[in-house]
Amino acid sequence: MFQNLNIRWSIIIAFVIGAIYFIIPTYEYYSIINDPELNDLDVDYLREDALKLGLDLQGGLYIILELDYKPYLLQQSNQSQSTQSKNSLVDLINETLSASLQNQTDVLDQLLATSQKNNIDLVNYYSNVLKINPGSSKDNIIDILKANRTESITSILEVMRNRIESHNKYGVGEPTIQQFGSDRLIIELAGVSDVSNAKEYIQRTAEFELSLVYDLQKFNDILLSIDKGTKNEIKLQNILTPSRGSMLALDKNYNIINSILEKSESVFSDRYQILWDNNLESTTSGDIYRRLYLVSSKSAISGGQVKDPKALISEFGNEDAGRWIVNLDMTKEGKIKWSRFTGNNIGNRVAIVLDKKVFMAPTIQSKISSGGTRITGFANKQEAQDIAAVLKAGELPAPINVAQINYIGPSLGEDSISSGWLSMLIGLIGVFIFMIIYYNLSGLIANIALFINMLLVVGILVTMKAVLTLPGIAGLLLTIGMSVDANIIIFERIREELRTGSKVKSAINNGYNRAFITILDANVTTLLTAFVLSFIGSGPIKGFATTLSVGILCSMFAAIFITRTMFMTLIKYKSIKTLSI
Repeated sequence: MFQNLNIRWSIIIAFVIGAIYFIIPTYEYYSIINDPELNDLDVDYLREDALKLGLDLQGGLYIILELDYKPYLLQQSNQSQSTQSKNSLVDLINETLSASLQNQTDVLDQLLATSQKNNIDLVNYYSNVLKINPGSSKDNIIDILKANRTESITSILEVMRNRIESHNKYGVGEPTIQQFGSDRLIIELAGVSDVSNAKEYIQRTAEFELSLVYDLQKFNDILLSIDKGTKNEIKLQNILTPSRGSMLALDKNYNIINSILEKSESVFSDRYQILWDNNLESTTSGDIYRRLYLVSSKSAISGGQVKDPKALISEFGNEDAGRWIVNLDMTKEGKIKWSRFTGNNIGNRVAIVLDKKVFMAPTIQSKISSGGTRITGFANKQEAQDIAAVLKAGELPAPINVAQINYIGPSLGEDSISSGWLSMLIGLIGVFIFMIIYYNLSGLIANIALFINMLLVVGILVTMKAVLTLPGIAGLLLTIGMSVDANIIIFERIREELRTGSKVKSAINNGYNRAFITILDANVTTLLTAFVLSFIGSGPIKGFATTLSVGILCSMFAAIFITRTMFMTLIKYKSIKTLSI
């Protein structure tokens, strides 16, 4: 079959046409966005099909995340301790964090130093970690906390990778996610310029709950207790209004109410939690309101018991028809608990809570055995997809803070692209001139194959949704050299055959056949290394490995298949007796 020139040329032409087809959107997209006169044109339809650029080429966000030690150390402590003990631990943690920042020391090492300085026995607060690790002494509490921290950071890294790489908005560029030190992560998001939304999305713990909503009578009793137990001039009863099983508050009082609730948490936190609604409400007079719910602190269903969250548009026939919702199912354990909970609370309301915000609070009409439920109340498609993505990736095992966030402008990337393409162009021209001078007509054939090779590489990268980084451009440059190297091995073999008196056709056939094993061995060893880098590496390393892998495969196809087809065509249609090589 591969001796048939029609089939060989059909394969080559099909590959070239396919490559050009996939490259055209990339050419059009970057032509438009780089032309000031065309900036007002809508190019969203081209962006998805264009070759993506990494952070180093198109700019984006550089984010440093760090463990939020205060809630984390409280999370690790004994959960059954008294309010007085908890307050003492909070004071110890605050002093530790301040000293750690001042002395530039590890927080956990500083916790040990601060506790020893104040003659505080950490076992009073962290005896639970000794129970989880039998055989450990109280002197090893810090070592156990460090081991837990390492495990938490590793889990956060995995959750972040799943959350970002699977998301259609923040996955526009190959995200670089790596650990930095013992308690930090570095995330690079190429092509993302919306700092506030990216920050909010990344910091979400994805803490999901389905919890019972208490009635207004109970809520009012709690508010009375808070007002009696605080010395605030402003009383919650005076600024909250009962409404549909919840309390309404003016948006301008949001911070005041939060301050009062934070100071009074000990009054209700053992059994209840007071949570804000996710949405704002407005009146005809222009006032903006927020809604508050009194919710059980013991959730009926948590995030670990849900599965398969999907963002979609609600079907007609539902009260939310045409709006974005998130459908989710439950695990076997979740279905049993949900069935029991709904059966015991018919007529009561249940709050669907994500990251301590109530997205909706429907009334339970009947027992639900299927486990299926849905979340509504989203402002738009993006918010629904965000929620589905974080739920799918899972909850963060520990709270995190954004320690640093920098927006890297595209100007540096433009310089890199210009320098990279200029070096590639100079390299190509240099190779073209060398091959023509040294190998004459055969060099021209190699150059044509090299040009086709570059088209194929870029086309395949586009179809793979790969991301081009500066190391990726280096991989393209290396591909040029490797492609020509294969042709040089073949041409030198053909020259040897011609020197021994072989005919042109025989010399070409023997040259390709005998050079094949050498080329295969050389490229396979390089390809193995590229595969290892691709699977183990991330970010720029992965970009380089991907480009190199594709380049090696395409260069072998160009050197062995395309150039041979050209020689076979010349031999068939031109009765050449001497070869210009």
